[in-house]
Amino acid sequence: MVITRSQHRQLFVQEVQRLSLIEMEPADISTSSRSTIYRPVFTSSMEEQFMSTLAKEQVKTLTKFSGSDSEDVILWLKNVEEVFDRALIQPSNKYLAIQSYLTDAALKWFRFNKSNIPDWSSFTIAIVKPYQPSLHQTLLKMEQRHQLPGESVMEYYYDKLQLCTQADPNMSSAMVIHYLTKGLSDLLLPHVIRRHPGTPNDFLNIAQDEERILFTLNGLSYASTNEPGHYLNEDIQMDRLVNVVKHPINVHDRSFNQQHHQTLPPPLMNLPTTPWPSSVRRPYSHHRLSTSTSRQCYACSEFGHIAQYCPHQKNT
Repeated sequence: MVITRSQHRQLFVQEVQRLSLIEMEPADISTSSRSTIYRPVFTSSMEEQFMSTLAKEQVKTLTKFSGSDSEDVILWLKNVEEVFDRALIQPSNKYLAIQSYLTDAALKWFRFNKSNIPDWSSFTIAIVKPYQPSLHQTLLKMEQRHQLPGESVMEYYYDKLQLCTQADPNMSSAMVIHYLTKGLSDLLLPHVIRRHPGTPNDFLNIAQDEERILFTLNGLSYASTNEPGHYLNEDIQMDRLVNVVKHPINVHDRSFNQQHHQTLPPPLMNLPTTPWPSSVRRPYSHHRLSTSTSRQCYACSEFGHIAQYCPHQKNT
């Protein structure tokens, strides 16, 4: 279908009239500007109160910065930034709040340079310049950082890694592994080197693996040192049981020997006895002889025989 110029002009006029009938409401600038600000959504007033209390407690944990040589301004500033972000503090409020965490020389520095530090962003840049340690100090601190007794591998790893980053943000992985290995505990050092870590992350995984093995071996060795005492008690108890078992047997043997000696039949005739040689004499031979010679005849009152075999009665 071909549209002529007059028809096209008529369609244009109709479209203009249609659009003119639409009412355009002005945009709410205040609403649109507020929508760009992040605000946490709380499902209840209790949750909002809890988050507010948590933010206050986190801010209280911040340490003050005095600017002494023993303090690390970069680490301190990093901790402050993390706590402020968790507490949802806006940059303008960060600038006001940070002034309460400066003391001694750092506070004097801020008061003197406050006119050149109008906001939080400029503060984070300005405070690093006078208090950042020199490259020599950073390298020396990195060299002297060793894993402390009782310190975990993870704690040592991230602390040493941060020192490496401060000394050289572009430090190669090989150099990072070199410095990490240099300060590692002597108990873990040979085992980690033997496994040849290729990256700092490999170093962390290998060192933690060897750390767990070391803990396991220490636990086993501690248990083994207590076992002899345990076995000793068992041996004592076993000896007591053996003695208890042996004791009745010995008593039975002695009672059996006594009964055996007491129930011996009298000799058929009163013959002289020849003593056994001392080399082959039995332990109870003396007892038998002493028992036979101790018999007394009630007829003649002599020893060595009984009345049934008394020679005096046979003569009468």
